[in-house]
Amino acid sequence: RSSLVLPTLRLPTLPILPWLWLGPSLGDVMLLELAFSKLLAFLVFLVLACGLRLGIVVAGLSAVLLATARIEFSITWRSAVAVGAVAVITKSAADHPFACMAGNFFTDFLWSRLRNLAYKVLGGFVKFADEGSPLAPVPESSQKGSVCVVRTARFSGERFAALAPLLLSKGVPPSSEPLVALDPSVKFQIFLGFGGSFTESSADLLLEMSPRNQKLVLDAYFDEATGLGFKVGRLHIGSCDFSRGNWSCAEEPADEELKSFSIERYDKSILPMIRRAQEIVGSQLLLMASPWSPPRWMKDTGEMLKGGKLLPQYRKAWAKHYVKFAKAFEAAGVPLWSMTVQNEPHASTPWENCLYTHDEERDFVRDFLGPALRESSLDVKLLVWDHNRDDMFVRAKTVYSDPEAEQFVWGVAYHWYGDPRYEMWPAREGQVLYDNVRRVHELRPDKHIVMSEACQEFGPRLGDWKVGERYGEAIIRDLNNWLEAWIDWNLILDASGGPNHVNNFVSAPIIVDLARDKVLFHTNFYYMGHFSRFIKPGARRILASSNRDALEVTAFANPDGSLAAVVMNQGDFDVNFWLEVAGEVTKAEAPKHSISTFLLSAGAS
Repeated sequence: RSSLVLPTLRLPTLPILPWLWLGPSLGDVMLLELAFSKLLAFLVFLVLACGLRLGIVVAGLSAVLLATARIEFSITWRSAVAVGAVAVITKSAADHPFACMAGNFFTDFLWSRLRNLAYKVLGGFVKFADEGSPLAPVPESSQKGSVCVVRTARFSGERFAALAPLLLSKGVPPSSEPLVALDPSVKFQIFLGFGGSFTESSADLLLEMSPRNQKLVLDAYFDEATGLGFKVGRLHIGSCDFSRGNWSCAEEPADEELKSFSIERYDKSILPMIRRAQEIVGSQLLLMASPWSPPRWMKDTGEMLKGGKLLPQYRKAWAKHYVKFAKAFEAAGVPLWSMTVQNEPHASTPWENCLYTHDEERDFVRDFLGPALRESSLDVKLLVWDHNRDDMFVRAKTVYSDPEAEQFVWGVAYHWYGDPRYEMWPAREGQVLYDNVRRVHELRPDKHIVMSEACQEFGPRLGDWKVGERYGEAIIRDLNNWLEAWIDWNLILDASGGPNHVNNFVSAPIIVDLARDKVLFHTNFYYMGHFSRFIKPGARRILASSNRDALEVTAFANPDGSLAAVVMNQGDFDVNFWLEVAGEVTKAEAPKHSISTFLLSAGAS
């Protein structure tokens, strides 16, 4: 990351903007590079990208604003210039995949950085997101036929607002009118819970906060009455990108006996954060642990970053590492519930990773990791894949088709990334593939499915309502496709979307502004809460349907007999609809860009 002070844009430069709007040739771009300083060339491409999307006036104003401010960029100016040049050269072929990706990258980068810059400059007196505070308790009603309604909406300002209860009565909804129908007699999977990830970045950041805000954050996530009621967590084995540097639990080269193994690094912040969360919950969390990379000496590249594979001679030692890690956490009073074989085994990125083909992961589980866990007598469930939905079916099919491998595997973990509506890198034809979750269940209904990582890329994006709606849509669709647990990524991040030792800044449901001593609740905090606060561990999904695309719905029957139905409307118009439950109906509404949870207590239903 380069910290740059951009020069002031002088008036004689402004006439260049109409020329840019008409579209320079590649030769013009090269002359421009020679005529202006390198920093000004970056600025010109920035203006070009703005102009193509926002219009020349807005582009000019953005250029002036950016040219007079100190900005920290998470990519170098050379990368930005290169991407801008590619976008210019290929702009006439708008349907070219690379052109689309380049344009999406440049626009997304610019938009997220402008939003982040605006918060840094104006955040002291302009509201970008809600300041954190304890949530109101979940409403309850024992009146027969009463339906409690809790709503969050973009334009009304409602945040977990308890509305006037609705009253069910016998009847038949009018034909052809919008309808959400629930049938508690038809049941599907048992749900385990919602949660987030205890990264080193989040845990260290918590220690930098005031005691009052530390309590606010932990209660906001783990308190069942005034928070989201999280019951599940995830942590990294060794470092990940959201760590303070690159490290492992066994740094001594060629230490096949793992005599140098230690989890001392976790004692500073990660284990204390987990213990405090468990005190609030009042029981052990369901904790998943995932490695991003083996120690550098176990890999063919000799480093933990930028891809590479596990060397065959260290497969036994690496399997032993999982066992030692689980036993060390158990001895620390924080037993693990599950482990994944490898975080994102198809990703070669600037941060920690290790590549496995479908066959390689199957063989490692069958011949090394599975037997090592079995011999250890640990009660730790093993999940494969831990990457995006696009290839999860093929990975599951490869592993499950081998009887010797599948006996060790409890299920499949996956990540949510790959939606070209929100990310610049996926193929334009889309890689989100919600149906693959259902296909994996159909392949082996006796196995299990967990969503193990989700976040919005490219910085914190404070106040962006679409981030919340992306969460709502993904959770509803995945739950309806047999998902059993949802684990978000970082619990908290700072106002830049870090710390991250490779500058891979992203968003989190809670953003902490240390400079202003603020805790900010992002839109996805509320959207996740509409599920996690009302759908309890042990709940079973029930049949829920809608006759309008605009009404996205899922519903669960809780262990206490209560029902929780979540209805989301991402549209630009309100939808009034009938809610039908077991032959009784009531009139309800879903305002534009809102999410609502409808609650029927055991006595009411």
